[in-house]
Amino acid sequence: MGRNLLRITQPQVFMANHQTAGYGRLNRDFYSPEDSGLYISFLIPVVGETFNPGLLTTMTAVASVEAIQKHFPVKLQIKWVNDLIWNNRKVGGILAEAITDPMTNQLSGVVIGIGVNLYTKSFPDAIQQIATSLSKEPIIPDQTDFVADFVTSFFEYLKTYQSADFMDQYRQLSSVIGKQVQVQFQNRTVSGVVNTIDEQGRLILQTDQEQLKISSGEIVHVRPIKKAFGN
Repeated sequence: MGRNLLRITQPQVFMANHQTAGYGRLNRDFYSPEDSGLYISFLIPVVGETFNPGLLTTMTAVASVEAIQKHFPVKLQIKWVNDLIWNNRKVGGILAEAITDPMTNQLSGVVIGIGVNLYTKSFPDAIQQIATSLSKEPIIPDQTDFVADFVTSFFEYLKTYQSADFMDQYRQLSSVIGKQVQVQFQNRTVSGVVNTIDEQGRLILQTDQEQLKISSGEIVHVRPIKKAFGN
């Protein structure tokens, strides 16, 4: 839709209860079975230099957690940058993709896709040990209210997302701050301790040699820091 529009003038929302070709980072399949998940995409116009992909993705994670926890008795965490985590397993993912105007080759819009496993009972073997759902049985009598709160939460945060006024919440929800991690970015893999997430949504990673500010990438391994004996 974004590519077919001559000009993206206003936000649009697309929802489905089933995806036949859902995908996440690096075009990985995103399992999207019928009637058991929330699959939603926001098409947002980009004007001038106002687009900040790091803050947009982190903001979406905070807004999603707020809406989900209003309706489900769960305590979620966020694994930088785009995974929603419950009980150390992935329950949802967020993907932001840019749309370029073919005539001017300039950024004209962005799509923020979100997939959440609501009531999925089983998963393919490849992700059975790393994925979970919010509930094994439907617990929301009317899913309309949940979807409405989800959309409302997103647009409320979107109004001021460039101010990074939600970053304290993001850091409180982080599952990686203070942890030893491995990060893949720019065709390399580095290990270190996550000091924090900065005001631009960047991962601040302390390695043995340097401090890195990573704006995009993937955390592939997380573990607690080992404490010295007696500490």
